[in-house]
Amino acid sequence: MASVFSACSSSAVLFYRRNSFPSKGSFFHLKRPLSANCVASLGTEVSVSPAVDTFWQWLKEEGVVSAKTPVKPSVVPEGLGLVALKDISRNEVVLQVPKRLWINPDAVAASEIGKVCIGLKPWLAVALFLIRESSRSNSLWKHYFSVLPKETDSTIYWWVSFALLVRVCLDKIIQKHFREKKIRGKK
Repeated sequence: MASVFSACSSSAVLFYRRNSFPSKGSFFHLKRPLSANCVASLGTEVSVSPAVDTFWQWLKEEGVVSAKTPVKPSVVPEGLGLVALKDISRNEVVLQVPKRLWINPDAVAASEIGKVCIGLKPWLAVALFLIRESSRSNSLWKHYFSVLPKETDSTIYWWVSFALLVRVCLDKIIQKHFREKKIRGKK
């Protein structure tokens, strides 16, 4: 099992901060604990969507959360997050996600599309796996997919679109160059 959150604060919301993700060599282990920022006071109730309630129930059924879990899902300024129900001491495990629920290259390799994805870059294999699983009504992760945003205004997607545009332009330039070279070579 992998420890997902470790933090300390009173009535805090747990979320990833920029630069708190692991480096390339340590994909599932955080170099430093996630931070907790206080954004809600005790007794504040914010209702979550039925999809989030269903997702939380699925996490209970899968053994990720229990009655002892010191957090609950809530809507926070950053979006959907976790709110601490009690003080969480440093290095206290908040959630543990069993390896069988990880969506990673190993999960892809063990899946029905694993053989098709052999030789692909790991990120591409995982992307194909996510597309396939999110379209299946009987996917193990269907409740996870139901709480993901349908769209985002994140600038990361602007970069991806720009990179694709550059790639298409470069391909056209290269094709034109080789066509012109081929035509000159025939003369």
